[in-house]
Amino acid sequence: MPTTVNGQAITLNLPDILFQKAQRLAKTFHRPVEDVLVDAVATALPPLTGLPTEWADELADLAFLNDSELWQIARSTLPAEHYEKVDALLALKQQDRLTAEEQQTLEHLLQEYQALILRRGQAAVLLQRRGYDMSNPQD
Repeated sequence: MPTTVNGQAITLNLPDILFQKAQRLAKTFHRPVEDVLVDAVATALPPLTGLPTEWADELADLAFLNDSELWQIARSTLPAEHYEKVDALLALKQQDRLTAEEQQTLEHLLQEYQALILRRGQAAVLLQRRGYDMSNPQD
């Protein structure tokens, strides 16, 4: 049955168990099933405003990965050399001895770190929504 949301008609084939859950929620809250499903989709798609477009797109794409791929991202780290270089550059910065080139390198390394943290966090959120215990993702 097509549903119109903001002018967009969609057809969605749900497994029976999901549709039954949506029906129960709709009945409990005295709302149409369509509204319950729209809310569920809106909740599953996190707001990614305020991020660079490339990061927002990459984070949104994580929703389409399988569990194994998400676990790999949730457990990913940067090489030790990355952290060592950041530490060395931060030490130079504190001493006001950082060159313009080193400043650019530091900014690039910090952006890589921020991107990793965002990817790991989003992967953990998605895994938790899929029913996994994320209290210690390294296990």
